[in-house]
Amino acid sequence: MGAKIKKKTWKRFIKWGVIAAVIVAVVLYFRNAAGNVAQSLYNEDKASLRDIQTYHTFTGTTEPVDSLDVIPSVTGVKVTEVMVEVGDEVKSGDVLMTLDTYNIQNQIDQLSASMDVSDTQSAISIAQAQKSYDDLKYEIDNGLNTQLQNALNGIDSAFASLVSAQENYNNEVELNNRQLSDKISTAIHNVDTAYSTVSNAQTSLSRAQEDLSKAEDNGLSGDSLTKYKRAVEDAQTSVDSAWDSYNYAVSMYEAAKMKEEDSLTSLYDNLITAQINYLNAIDSYNAAVLSVNQELEGYQLTIQSAVAGSNDSVNQLKLADLQKQLSDCTITAPMDGIVSKLPAEEGSYVQAAGSVATVTDYSQMKIAVKIGEYDILGVDEGDSVIVSIDALDATYDGTIKKIARDATVQGGVSYFEAEVEIEADEVVRSGMSAEVKLIIEDVKQVVSVPSAAVVADSNGEYFVYVKDPADPKNTTPVQIPVTIGVTDGSYTQITQGLSEGDDILVPKTDSMALLMQEMSDRRDGASSSDGGANE
Repeated sequence: MGAKIKKKTWKRFIKWGVIAAVIVAVVLYFRNAAGNVAQSLYNEDKASLRDIQTYHTFTGTTEPVDSLDVIPSVTGVKVTEVMVEVGDEVKSGDVLMTLDTYNIQNQIDQLSASMDVSDTQSAISIAQAQKSYDDLKYEIDNGLNTQLQNALNGIDSAFASLVSAQENYNNEVELNNRQLSDKISTAIHNVDTAYSTVSNAQTSLSRAQEDLSKAEDNGLSGDSLTKYKRAVEDAQTSVDSAWDSYNYAVSMYEAAKMKEEDSLTSLYDNLITAQINYLNAIDSYNAAVLSVNQELEGYQLTIQSAVAGSNDSVNQLKLADLQKQLSDCTITAPMDGIVSKLPAEEGSYVQAAGSVATVTDYSQMKIAVKIGEYDILGVDEGDSVIVSIDALDATYDGTIKKIARDATVQGGVSYFEAEVEIEADEVVRSGMSAEVKLIIEDVKQVVSVPSAAVVADSNGEYFVYVKDPADPKNTTPVQIPVTIGVTDGSYTQITQGLSEGDDILVPKTDSMALLMQEMSDRRDGASSSDGGANE
Protein backbone atom coordinates (compact mmCIF):
# COMPACT_ATOMS: atom_id res chain seq x y z
CA MET A 1 0.00 0.00 0.00
CA GLY A 2 2.82 2.34 0.82
CA ALA A 3 4.49 1.62 -2.50
CA LYS A 4 1.40 2.79 -4.38
CA ILE A 5 1.33 6.09 -2.55
CA LYS A 6 4.88 6.75 -3.47
CA LYS A 7 4.12 6.08 -7.12
CA LYS A 8 1.25 8.65 -7.24
CA THR A 9 3.36 11.22 -5.46
CA TRP A 10 6.08 10.79 -8.04
CA LYS A 11 3.57 11.28 -10.89
CA ARG A 12 2.30 14.52 -9.35
CA PHE A 13 5.82 15.76 -9.00
CA ILE A 14 6.55 15.07 -12.67
CA LYS A 15 3.31 16.76 -13.75
CA TRP A 16 3.94 20.00 -11.91
CA GLY A 17 7.54 19.95 -13.02
CA VAL A 18 6.45 19.86 -16.64
CA ILE A 19 4.01 22.70 -16.06
CA ALA A 20 6.73 24.77 -14.39
CA ALA A 21 9.08 24.09 -17.27
CA VAL A 22 6.47 25.26 -19.80
CA ILE A 23 5.83 28.41 -17.81
CA VAL A 24 9.55 29.15 -17.68
CA ALA A 25 9.84 28.54 -21.43
CA VAL A 26 6.97 30.88 -22.22
CA VAL A 27 8.40 33.59 -19.99
CA LEU A 28 11.81 33.20 -21.57
CA TYR A 29 10.25 33.26 -25.06
CA PHE A 30 8.36 36.50 -24.53
CA ARG A 31 11.34 38.07 -22.83
CA ASN A 32 13.49 37.08 -25.83
CA ALA A 33 10.81 38.29 -28.29
CA ALA A 34 10.55 41.65 -26.56
CA GLY A 35 14.29 42.02 -26.59
CA ASN A 36 14.47 41.36 -30.35
CA VAL A 37 11.34 43.23 -31.49
CA ALA A 38 13.35 45.84 -33.35
CA GLN A 39 15.32 43.14 -35.13
CA SER A 40 12.15 41.18 -35.95
CA LEU A 41 10.02 44.04 -37.29
CA TYR A 42 12.57 46.50 -38.70
CA ASN A 43 15.73 46.69 -40.77
CA GLU A 44 18.36 49.09 -39.62
CA ASP A 45 19.48 51.75 -42.09
CA LYS A 46 20.95 55.26 -42.21
CA ALA A 47 19.91 58.59 -43.73
CA SER A 48 22.36 59.25 -46.57
CA LEU A 49 23.03 61.65 -49.45
CA ARG A 50 21.61 60.63 -52.82
CA ASP A 51 20.60 62.04 -56.22
CA ILE A 52 16.85 61.75 -56.76
CA GLN A 53 14.99 62.21 -60.02
CA THR A 54 11.29 62.17 -60.76
CA TYR A 55 10.03 61.77 -64.29
CA HIS A 56 7.12 60.90 -66.53
CA THR A 57 7.51 57.70 -68.49
CA PHE A 58 6.04 57.05 -71.94
CA THR A 59 6.49 54.14 -74.31
CA GLY A 60 6.48 53.79 -78.06
CA THR A 61 8.37 52.33 -81.01
CA THR A 62 11.09 53.89 -83.12
CA GLU A 63 10.50 54.96 -86.70
CA PRO A 64 12.36 57.25 -89.11
CA VAL A 65 11.59 60.94 -89.11
CA ASP A 66 12.09 61.21 -92.88
CA SER A 67 11.13 58.49 -95.31
CA LEU A 68 10.18 59.50 -98.85
CA ASP A 69 8.59 57.44 -101.58
CA VAL A 70 10.01 58.14 -105.03
CA ILE A 71 7.04 58.55 -107.40
CA PRO A 72 7.92 59.46 -111.01
CA SER A 73 5.81 62.13 -112.72
CA VAL A 74 5.75 60.06 -115.92
CA THR A 75 3.67 56.91 -116.12
CA GLY A 76 3.42 53.93 -118.42
CA VAL A 77 7.18 54.08 -119.07
CA LYS A 78 9.45 51.06 -118.81
CA VAL A 79 12.33 50.92 -116.34
CA THR A 80 15.50 50.43 -118.39
CA GLU A 81 18.15 50.26 -115.65
CA VAL A 82 18.28 50.15 -111.82
CA MET A 83 21.52 51.44 -110.28
CA VAL A 84 20.91 50.65 -106.58
CA GLU A 85 19.86 47.86 -104.27
CA VAL A 86 17.93 47.81 -101.00
CA GLY A 87 20.29 48.89 -98.20
CA ASP A 88 22.47 51.12 -100.40
CA GLU A 89 23.37 54.50 -98.99
CA VAL A 90 22.59 57.37 -101.38
CA LYS A 91 22.98 61.13 -101.48
CA SER A 92 20.39 63.61 -102.65
CA GLY A 93 20.50 63.73 -106.46
CA ASP A 94 22.12 60.32 -106.92
CA VAL A 95 20.63 58.42 -109.87
CA LEU A 96 18.51 55.48 -108.68
CA MET A 97 17.24 54.27 -112.06
CA THR A 98 16.49 55.36 -115.63
CA LEU A 99 13.30 55.05 -117.68
CA ASP A 100 12.80 54.49 -121.41
CA THR A 101 13.00 57.87 -123.24
CA TYR A 102 12.42 56.72 -126.86
CA ASN A 103 8.80 57.85 -127.26
CA ILE A 104 9.34 61.15 -125.47
CA GLN A 105 12.47 61.96 -127.48
CA ASN A 106 10.62 61.11 -130.71
CA GLN A 107 7.84 63.57 -129.83
CA ILE A 108 10.43 66.25 -129.06
CA ASP A 109 12.15 65.73 -132.42
CA GLN A 110 8.89 65.93 -134.37
CA LEU A 111 7.67 69.03 -132.56
CA SER A 112 11.04 70.79 -132.91
CA ALA A 113 11.08 70.09 -136.69
CA SER A 114 7.54 71.41 -137.06
CA MET A 115 8.43 74.54 -135.11
CA ASP A 116 11.49 75.10 -137.29
CA VAL A 117 9.38 75.04 -140.47
CA SER A 118 6.80 77.32 -138.91
CA ASP A 119 9.49 79.73 -137.79
CA THR A 120 10.93 79.88 -141.33
CA GLN A 121 7.54 80.58 -142.90
CA SER A 122 6.72 83.20 -140.31
CA ALA A 123 10.07 84.90 -140.83
CA ILE A 124 9.42 85.14 -144.58
CA SER A 125 5.94 86.58 -144.03
CA ILE A 126 7.27 89.15 -141.58
CA ALA A 127 10.08 90.15 -143.93
CA GLN A 128 7.70 90.57 -146.90
CA ALA A 129 5.22 92.65 -144.92
CA GLN A 130 8.00 94.78 -143.47
CA LYS A 131 9.48 95.43 -146.92
CA SER A 132 6.12 96.53 -148.34
CA TYR A 133 5.66 98.90 -145.43
CA ASP A 134 9.18 100.32 -145.67
CA ASP A 135 8.91 100.85 -149.46
CA LEU A 136 5.64 102.74 -149.18
CA LYS A 137 6.93 104.82 -146.26
CA TYR A 138 10.03 105.72 -148.26
CA GLU A 139 7.89 106.84 -151.22
CA ILE A 140 5.74 109.00 -148.95
CA ASP A 141 8.67 110.60 -147.10
CA ASN A 142 10.56 111.36 -150.34
CA GLY A 143 7.63 112.57 -152.51
CA LEU A 144 7.72 109.53 -154.78
CA ASN A 145 4.25 108.16 -154.23
CA THR A 146 2.28 108.40 -157.49
CA GLN A 147 -1.13 108.71 -155.85
CA LEU A 148 -0.05 111.60 -153.64
CA GLN A 149 1.86 113.34 -156.44
CA ASN A 150 -1.12 113.20 -158.82
CA ALA A 151 -3.30 114.66 -156.06
CA LEU A 152 -0.78 117.45 -155.45
CA ASN A 153 -0.55 118.16 -159.20
CA GLY A 154 -4.32 118.40 -159.30
CA ILE A 155 -4.22 120.96 -156.49
CA ASP A 156 -1.59 123.02 -158.35
CA SER A 157 -3.60 122.97 -161.60
CA ALA A 158 -6.85 123.86 -159.86
CA PHE A 159 -5.13 126.61 -157.92
CA ALA A 160 -3.74 128.14 -161.15
CA SER A 161 -7.21 128.10 -162.71
CA LEU A 162 -8.61 129.67 -159.55
CA VAL A 163 -6.04 132.49 -159.67
CA SER A 164 -6.81 133.16 -163.36
CA ALA A 165 -10.56 133.24 -162.76
CA GLN A 166 -10.09 135.50 -159.75
CA GLU A 167 -7.99 137.95 -161.82
CA ASN A 168 -10.50 138.00 -164.67
CA TYR A 169 -13.33 138.67 -162.29
CA ASN A 170 -11.45 141.41 -160.44
CA ASN A 171 -10.57 143.12 -163.72
CA GLU A 172 -14.20 143.09 -164.82
CA VAL A 173 -15.31 144.52 -161.51
CA GLU A 174 -13.02 147.49 -162.03
CA LEU A 175 -14.21 148.03 -165.60
CA ASN A 176 -17.87 147.55 -164.89
CA ASN A 177 -19.52 150.74 -163.74
CA ARG A 178 -22.87 149.25 -163.25
CA GLN A 179 -23.95 148.58 -159.71
CA LEU A 180 -25.07 145.06 -158.92
CA SER A 181 -28.24 144.69 -156.94
CA ASP A 182 -28.05 144.18 -153.20
CA LYS A 183 -29.36 140.63 -153.55
CA ILE A 184 -26.58 139.67 -155.99
CA SER A 185 -23.94 141.36 -153.82
CA THR A 186 -25.14 139.53 -150.72
CA ALA A 187 -25.16 136.18 -152.52
CA ILE A 188 -21.62 136.77 -153.80
CA HIS A 189 -20.45 137.70 -150.28
CA ASN A 190 -21.99 134.54 -148.84
CA VAL A 191 -20.28 132.40 -151.47
CA ASP A 192 -16.92 134.00 -150.72
CA THR A 193 -17.39 133.47 -146.97
CA ALA A 194 -18.41 129.85 -147.44
CA TYR A 195 -15.40 129.29 -149.69
CA SER A 196 -13.06 130.61 -147.02
CA THR A 197 -14.68 128.31 -144.47
CA VAL A 198 -14.22 125.26 -146.70
CA SER A 199 -10.61 126.23 -147.41
CA ASN A 200 -9.83 126.64 -143.72
CA ALA A 201 -11.56 123.34 -142.88
CA GLN A 202 -9.53 121.57 -145.55
CA THR A 203 -6.33 123.04 -144.13
CA SER A 204 -7.27 121.86 -140.62
CA LEU A 205 -7.99 118.37 -141.98
CA SER A 206 -4.59 118.23 -143.68
CA ARG A 207 -2.85 119.21 -140.46
CA ALA A 208 -4.78 116.64 -138.46
CA GLN A 209 -3.82 113.95 -140.95
CA GLU A 210 -0.17 114.96 -140.77
CA ASP A 211 -0.26 114.85 -136.98
CA LEU A 212 -1.82 111.38 -137.09
CA SER A 213 0.84 110.16 -139.51
CA LYS A 214 3.63 111.46 -137.27
CA ALA A 215 2.04 109.87 -134.21
CA GLU A 216 1.91 106.51 -135.96
CA ASP A 217 5.51 106.90 -137.09
CA ASN A 218 6.51 107.56 -133.46
CA GLY A 219 4.90 104.28 -132.43
CA LEU A 220 2.01 105.73 -130.41
CA SER A 221 -0.88 103.42 -129.65
CA GLY A 222 -3.91 103.09 -127.43
CA ASP A 223 -5.50 106.24 -126.01
CA SER A 224 -2.63 108.45 -127.24
CA LEU A 225 -3.18 107.43 -130.88
CA THR A 226 -6.97 107.54 -130.51
CA LYS A 227 -6.73 111.26 -129.73
CA TYR A 228 -5.14 111.96 -133.13
CA LYS A 229 -7.65 109.75 -134.96
CA ARG A 230 -10.51 111.59 -133.29
CA ALA A 231 -8.99 114.93 -134.40
CA VAL A 232 -8.97 113.72 -138.04
CA GLU A 233 -12.60 112.60 -137.72
CA ASP A 234 -13.62 115.98 -136.26
CA ALA A 235 -11.76 117.85 -139.03
CA GLN A 236 -13.46 115.74 -141.72
CA THR A 237 -16.82 116.52 -140.16
CA SER A 238 -15.96 120.26 -140.30
CA VAL A 239 -15.02 119.92 -144.00
CA ASP A 240 -18.27 118.16 -144.79
CA SER A 241 -20.26 120.85 -142.97
CA ALA A 242 -18.33 123.63 -144.71
CA TRP A 243 -19.00 122.03 -148.09
CA ASP A 244 -22.71 121.93 -147.32
CA SER A 245 -22.67 125.65 -146.44
CA TYR A 246 -20.68 126.48 -149.57
CA ASN A 247 -23.02 124.52 -151.86
CA TYR A 248 -26.00 126.26 -150.29
CA ALA A 249 -24.42 129.71 -150.82
CA VAL A 250 -23.73 128.86 -154.48
CA SER A 251 -27.32 127.76 -155.01
CA MET A 252 -28.54 131.03 -153.49
CA TYR A 253 -26.24 132.94 -155.84
CA GLU A 254 -27.56 130.97 -158.84
CA ALA A 255 -31.08 131.89 -157.89
CA ALA A 256 -30.21 135.58 -157.52
CA LYS A 257 -28.34 135.91 -160.80
CA MET A 258 -31.26 134.59 -162.85
CA LYS A 259 -32.60 138.10 -162.95
CA GLU A 260 -29.32 139.87 -163.68
CA GLU A 261 -27.44 138.29 -166.58
CA ASP A 262 -24.36 140.23 -167.58
CA SER A 263 -20.65 139.70 -168.18
CA LEU A 264 -19.75 140.22 -164.51
CA THR A 265 -21.96 137.40 -163.37
CA SER A 266 -20.54 135.16 -166.04
CA LEU A 267 -17.01 135.83 -164.84
CA TYR A 268 -18.11 135.19 -161.28
CA ASP A 269 -19.57 131.90 -162.43
CA ASN A 270 -16.14 130.98 -163.77
CA LEU A 271 -14.62 131.99 -160.43
CA ILE A 272 -17.06 129.76 -158.55
CA THR A 273 -16.23 126.88 -160.87
CA ALA A 274 -12.52 127.41 -160.26
CA GLN A 275 -13.12 127.53 -156.50
CA ILE A 276 -15.05 124.28 -156.62
CA ASN A 277 -12.36 122.62 -158.70
CA TYR A 278 -9.66 123.79 -156.29
CA LEU A 279 -11.57 122.62 -153.26
CA ASN A 280 -12.23 119.29 -154.94
CA ALA A 281 -8.52 118.98 -155.70
CA ILE A 282 -7.74 119.54 -152.03
CA ASP A 283 -10.39 117.02 -151.07
CA SER A 284 -8.88 114.53 -153.51
CA TYR A 285 -5.46 115.07 -151.97
CA ASN A 286 -6.83 114.47 -148.50
CA ALA A 287 -8.49 111.33 -149.76
CA ALA A 288 -5.18 110.23 -151.29
CA VAL A 289 -3.41 110.85 -147.99
CA LEU A 290 -6.07 108.81 -146.18
CA SER A 291 -5.75 106.02 -148.72
CA VAL A 292 -1.97 105.90 -148.44
CA ASN A 293 -2.16 105.90 -144.64
CA GLN A 294 -4.69 103.07 -144.73
CA GLU A 295 -2.33 101.17 -146.98
CA LEU A 296 0.46 101.71 -144.44
CA GLU A 297 -1.81 100.53 -141.66
CA GLY A 298 -2.63 97.48 -143.73
CA TYR A 299 1.06 96.63 -144.01
CA GLN A 300 1.44 97.16 -140.25
CA LEU A 301 -1.43 94.75 -139.59
CA THR A 302 0.19 92.26 -141.95
CA ILE A 303 3.42 92.53 -139.96
CA GLN A 304 1.58 92.10 -136.67
CA SER A 305 -0.32 89.12 -138.06
CA ALA A 306 2.90 87.54 -139.28
CA VAL A 307 4.52 88.12 -135.89
CA ALA A 308 1.48 86.62 -134.16
CA GLY A 309 1.69 83.66 -136.50
CA SER A 310 5.30 83.16 -135.49
CA ASN A 311 4.37 83.04 -131.80
CA ASP A 312 4.83 79.37 -130.91
CA SER A 313 3.90 79.87 -127.26
CA VAL A 314 1.62 76.81 -127.25
CA ASN A 315 4.24 74.69 -128.98
CA GLN A 316 6.89 76.11 -126.68
CA LEU A 317 4.84 74.99 -123.68
CA LYS A 318 4.42 71.54 -125.22
CA LEU A 319 8.14 71.34 -125.90
CA ALA A 320 9.00 72.43 -122.37
CA ASP A 321 6.64 69.79 -120.96
CA LEU A 322 8.18 67.07 -123.11
CA GLN A 323 11.68 68.14 -122.12
CA LYS A 324 10.65 67.98 -118.45
CA GLN A 325 9.27 64.48 -119.01
CA LEU A 326 12.58 63.55 -120.61
CA SER A 327 14.44 64.87 -117.56
CA ASP A 328 12.02 63.04 -115.24
CA CYS A 329 13.02 59.74 -116.85
CA THR A 330 16.21 59.96 -114.78
CA ILE A 331 15.02 59.01 -111.27
CA THR A 332 17.18 60.51 -108.51
CA ALA A 333 17.26 60.28 -104.72
CA PRO A 334 15.14 63.02 -103.11
CA MET A 335 17.38 63.19 -100.02
CA ASP A 336 20.33 61.59 -98.25
CA GLY A 337 19.53 58.20 -96.76
CA ILE A 338 19.24 54.46 -97.30
CA VAL A 339 17.26 52.72 -100.03
CA SER A 340 14.75 50.92 -97.80
CA LYS A 341 12.34 49.72 -100.51
CA LEU A 342 12.83 49.04 -104.21
CA PRO A 343 9.63 47.69 -105.82
CA ALA A 344 10.75 48.63 -109.36
CA GLU A 345 12.99 46.37 -111.40
CA GLU A 346 14.39 46.44 -114.92
CA GLY A 347 11.66 45.81 -117.48
CA SER A 348 8.78 46.78 -115.19
CA TYR A 349 6.51 49.71 -116.03
CA VAL A 350 5.84 52.76 -113.91
CA GLN A 351 2.24 52.82 -112.73
CA ALA A 352 0.19 55.91 -111.99
CA ALA A 353 1.06 57.27 -108.53
CA GLY A 354 3.21 54.20 -107.97
CA SER A 355 6.40 54.31 -105.90
CA VAL A 356 9.52 52.92 -107.55
CA ALA A 357 11.75 53.31 -104.48
CA THR A 358 11.78 54.53 -100.89
CA VAL A 359 14.68 56.47 -99.38
CA THR A 360 14.82 56.58 -95.59
CA ASP A 361 17.02 58.68 -93.30
CA TYR A 362 17.75 56.51 -90.27
CA SER A 363 19.99 59.10 -88.61
CA GLN A 364 16.93 60.87 -87.24
CA MET A 365 14.45 58.62 -85.48
CA LYS A 366 11.17 59.48 -83.76
CA ILE A 367 9.00 57.78 -81.19
CA ALA A 368 5.25 58.36 -81.16
CA VAL A 369 4.02 58.53 -77.55
CA LYS A 370 0.77 59.24 -75.74
CA ILE A 371 0.78 61.75 -72.87
CA GLY A 372 -2.10 61.41 -70.41
CA GLU A 373 -4.22 64.44 -69.66
CA TYR A 374 -2.95 64.49 -66.05
CA ASP A 375 0.68 64.43 -67.17
CA ILE A 376 0.45 67.06 -69.92
CA LEU A 377 0.80 70.03 -67.55
CA GLY A 378 4.39 71.21 -67.66
CA VAL A 379 5.25 69.19 -70.76
CA ASP A 380 6.24 71.43 -73.67
CA GLU A 381 7.59 71.09 -77.18
CA GLY A 382 11.35 71.37 -77.06
CA ASP A 383 11.70 69.61 -73.69
CA SER A 384 14.68 67.27 -73.41
CA VAL A 385 14.03 63.60 -72.65
CA ILE A 386 16.02 60.40 -72.14
CA VAL A 387 15.13 57.55 -74.50
CA SER A 388 15.97 53.99 -73.45
CA ILE A 389 15.97 51.14 -75.96
CA ASP A 390 16.05 47.89 -73.99
CA ALA A 391 16.96 45.73 -76.97
CA LEU A 392 20.18 47.70 -77.35
CA ASP A 393 20.72 48.36 -73.64
CA ALA A 394 21.41 51.95 -74.62
CA THR A 395 20.03 55.43 -73.92
CA TYR A 396 19.82 58.44 -76.20
CA ASP A 397 19.17 62.11 -75.71
CA GLY A 398 15.90 63.18 -77.28
CA THR A 399 13.62 66.16 -77.72
CA ILE A 400 9.84 66.49 -77.75
CA LYS A 401 9.16 67.88 -81.24
CA LYS A 402 5.38 67.83 -81.46
CA ILE A 403 2.45 67.77 -79.05
CA ALA A 404 -1.12 67.62 -80.34
CA ARG A 405 -3.35 70.52 -79.37
CA ASP A 406 -6.44 68.34 -79.29
CA ALA A 407 -6.80 65.31 -77.03
CA THR A 408 -7.71 61.87 -78.31
CA VAL A 409 -10.37 60.10 -76.27
CA GLN A 410 -10.27 56.33 -76.24
CA GLY A 411 -12.23 54.13 -73.85
CA GLY A 412 -13.10 57.19 -71.78
CA VAL A 413 -9.42 58.07 -71.34
CA SER A 414 -7.97 61.27 -72.83
CA TYR A 415 -4.41 61.55 -74.05
CA PHE A 416 -2.34 63.78 -76.31
CA GLU A 417 -0.31 62.36 -79.18
CA ALA A 418 3.31 63.55 -79.26
CA GLU A 419 6.53 62.86 -81.12
CA VAL A 420 10.02 62.53 -79.68
CA GLU A 421 13.09 62.72 -81.93
CA ILE A 422 16.56 61.34 -81.25
CA GLU A 423 19.91 61.42 -82.99
CA ALA A 424 20.23 57.73 -83.77
CA ASP A 425 23.35 55.68 -84.42
CA GLU A 426 23.74 52.79 -86.85
CA VAL A 427 22.39 50.18 -84.41
CA VAL A 428 18.99 51.81 -83.93
CA ARG A 429 16.42 50.21 -86.19
CA SER A 430 12.86 51.05 -87.02
CA GLY A 431 10.22 49.31 -84.89
CA MET A 432 12.27 48.94 -81.68
CA SER A 433 10.46 49.41 -78.36
CA ALA A 434 11.56 52.53 -76.53
CA GLU A 435 10.93 54.10 -73.14
CA VAL A 436 10.87 57.89 -72.95
CA LYS A 437 11.63 59.59 -69.65
CA LEU A 438 10.84 63.25 -69.11
CA ILE A 439 12.60 64.45 -65.94
CA ILE A 440 10.29 66.51 -63.74
CA GLU A 441 12.59 67.09 -60.77
CA ASP A 442 16.29 66.46 -60.34
CA VAL A 443 17.98 67.04 -56.96
CA LYS A 444 21.61 66.26 -56.19
CA GLN A 445 23.11 64.83 -52.97
CA VAL A 446 20.16 65.42 -50.66
CA VAL A 447 19.46 63.68 -47.32
CA SER A 448 17.21 60.75 -48.12
CA VAL A 449 15.90 57.47 -46.73
CA PRO A 450 14.20 54.44 -48.24
CA SER A 451 10.61 55.35 -49.03
CA ALA A 452 9.42 52.38 -46.92
CA ALA A 453 10.86 54.14 -43.84
CA VAL A 454 8.50 57.10 -44.21
CA VAL A 455 5.13 56.61 -42.53
CA ALA A 456 2.11 58.95 -42.55
CA ASP A 457 -0.24 59.26 -39.60
CA SER A 458 -3.97 59.92 -39.70
CA ASN A 459 -3.34 63.68 -39.83
CA GLY A 460 -1.15 63.42 -42.89
CA GLU A 461 2.01 64.14 -40.91
CA TYR A 462 5.14 62.14 -41.77
CA PHE A 463 7.53 60.36 -39.38
CA VAL A 464 10.25 57.70 -39.34
CA TYR A 465 11.15 55.10 -36.68
CA VAL A 466 14.43 55.22 -34.80
CA LYS A 467 15.80 53.35 -31.75
CA ASP A 468 14.82 54.85 -28.40
CA PRO A 469 17.99 56.25 -26.85
CA ALA A 470 16.34 56.04 -23.40
CA ASP A 471 15.88 52.27 -23.77
CA PRO A 472 19.22 50.58 -22.94
CA LYS A 473 18.36 47.57 -25.05
CA ASN A 474 16.55 49.62 -27.78
CA THR A 475 13.63 47.27 -27.67
CA THR A 476 10.97 49.95 -28.39
CA PRO A 477 11.18 52.14 -31.57
CA VAL A 478 10.16 55.79 -31.34
CA GLN A 479 8.71 58.11 -34.01
CA ILE A 480 10.64 61.14 -35.31
CA PRO A 481 8.57 63.75 -37.23
CA VAL A 482 10.08 64.62 -40.65
CA THR A 483 9.35 66.87 -43.62
CA ILE A 484 9.69 65.18 -47.00
CA GLY A 485 10.69 66.53 -50.39
CA VAL A 486 11.19 64.75 -53.71
CA THR A 487 10.59 61.01 -54.01
CA ASP A 488 11.27 58.61 -56.85
CA GLY A 489 9.33 55.80 -55.22
CA SER A 490 12.40 54.00 -53.89
CA TYR A 491 13.94 56.87 -51.92
CA THR A 492 12.45 59.99 -50.40
CA GLN A 493 14.17 63.29 -49.66
CA ILE A 494 14.07 64.44 -46.01
CA THR A 495 14.22 68.22 -45.79
CA GLN A 496 13.74 68.44 -42.02
CA GLY A 497 14.05 66.00 -39.09
CA LEU A 498 17.11 63.95 -40.08
CA SER A 499 20.73 64.55 -40.98
CA GLU A 500 23.18 62.53 -43.00
CA GLY A 501 24.29 59.44 -41.08
CA ASP A 502 21.33 59.29 -38.67
CA ASP A 503 20.23 55.74 -37.81
CA ILE A 504 16.68 54.79 -38.79
CA LEU A 505 14.46 51.70 -38.66
CA VAL A 506 12.74 50.54 -41.83
CA PRO A 507 9.61 48.44 -41.17
CA LYS A 508 9.76 44.96 -42.66
CA THR A 509 6.94 43.90 -44.91
CA ASP A 510 4.56 41.48 -43.07
CA SER A 511 7.11 41.10 -40.24
CA MET A 512 4.47 41.46 -37.49
CA ALA A 513 2.26 38.84 -39.07
CA LEU A 514 5.16 36.42 -39.21
CA LEU A 515 6.02 37.03 -35.55
CA MET A 516 2.44 36.49 -34.38
CA GLN A 517 2.30 33.24 -36.38
CA GLU A 518 5.50 31.99 -34.76
CA MET A 519 4.18 32.79 -31.25
CA SER A 520 0.92 31.04 -32.06
CA ASP A 521 2.78 27.93 -33.20
CA ARG A 522 4.80 27.83 -29.98
CA ARG A 523 1.69 28.19 -27.84
CA ASP A 524 0.12 25.30 -29.69
CA GLY A 525 3.22 23.20 -28.97
CA ALA A 526 3.13 24.05 -25.26
CA SER A 527 -0.55 23.05 -25.05
CA SER A 528 0.24 19.69 -26.63
CA SER A 529 2.98 19.07 -24.08
CA ASP A 530 0.66 20.00 -21.25
CA GLY A 531 -1.98 17.57 -22.53
CA GLY A 532 0.53 14.74 -22.55
CA ALA A 533 1.44 15.43 -18.89
CA ASN A 534 -2.21 15.34 -17.83
CA GLU A 535 -2.52 11.94 -19.28
